[in-house]
Formats: sequence, structure tokens, C-alpha cells
Amino acid sequence: MANKIYQEKERFHDWFIIVLLAFAIIGLLYGAASYFWNPQGTFAYSIVSLLLATGLGYAIYWLTSLRSKLTITNEKIKFRIKGPIEKTKKIAWEDIESCTIVKSSVFGKWDRAKVTLVDEKFYSLSGRNGLMIETKSGNHYFLGCKNIGELQTALNGEEEIWEVVVSK
Repeated sequence: MANKIYQEKERFHDWFIIVLLAFAIIGLLYGAASYFWNPQGTFAYSIVSLLLATGLGYAIYWLTSLRSKLTITNEKIKFRIKGPIEKTKKIAWEDIESCTIVKSSVFGKWDRAKVTLVDEKFYSLSGRNGLMIETKSGNHYFLGCKNIGELQTALNGEEEIWEVVVSK
């Protein structure tokens, strides 16, 4: 039986993105309604605006329905994303070559292009905060985690063997 070392559940919580999409929807709905009081407005423009607003509404639904769960035991690391897409990844400790805890700044957490490997598989709802793993087979994974301090404490136990790499 595996002993659970750490577990974290998370959902998409980037309210800036959600508010930005909501303002875009409001603008598109205003554009669609302008057909009724603007003589230059066309019916096709209103329909296209309504379709785009519906698409952005679905994007908000899709983002807010995403859930993730990170579980670390003494045998393996398991990461699961639920929502419109589902993905589960299990990595045994004996298959791991290196594992690093990464913490990004608030403004740099979604700036993946500067801090990622090209062939890295990225699973995160909290940006570039979490575990960066390289397996013995040469695969690279990034598993997101919201609470880096608790993760480091849980993994360290009595010894201070895990450091947090802070990216800027």
C-alpha cells in the first residue's frame, strides 16, 4: 500500500482571463444588438457577433470546468486533469531521473516560451508553478501545483533536500 505524501486539488482560477472574456462577450452582444438602432448595421454582422459571443461563452465554461489533482505517494506521482478534456499521468519514482520544484513570479507564470523545453509535456492550471520532471527515458514533464510551500514541506520531511527554483 502506497503512503500518500502530498495531495492537492485545484481548479482554473485566473479571474483576469475570465473577466477579459466576459468584457469581450459584452462588446460582441452590444455589436449584435446595434442592428436594431444603427442604420449601417447589417443582419449578418449581428449573427456573426452572436456566434462569436457564444463561442467565448463556451470558452469561459470550458476554462471554469477544468479541475486538476496532484497526488504524490512513496511509489509514484499521479496527475489528473478533469473537464471537457481528461488526462491522467502516472510516473513511478524509479523512472525519474531528476525532479525540481519550480516557482514563477506572478507576472511570469504563463510565460512558457522563455522557460520551457521544446519537448516538455505541460499539465498545469496554475502556470509555471509545480514539479519539473525528467524521466530516465528522456521525457520531460511539468506538473502544476498551486501551493509550492506545502509541496516542498511535504517532500522534504525531516531533511532539507528539495529546493525551490525561482524563475523570473
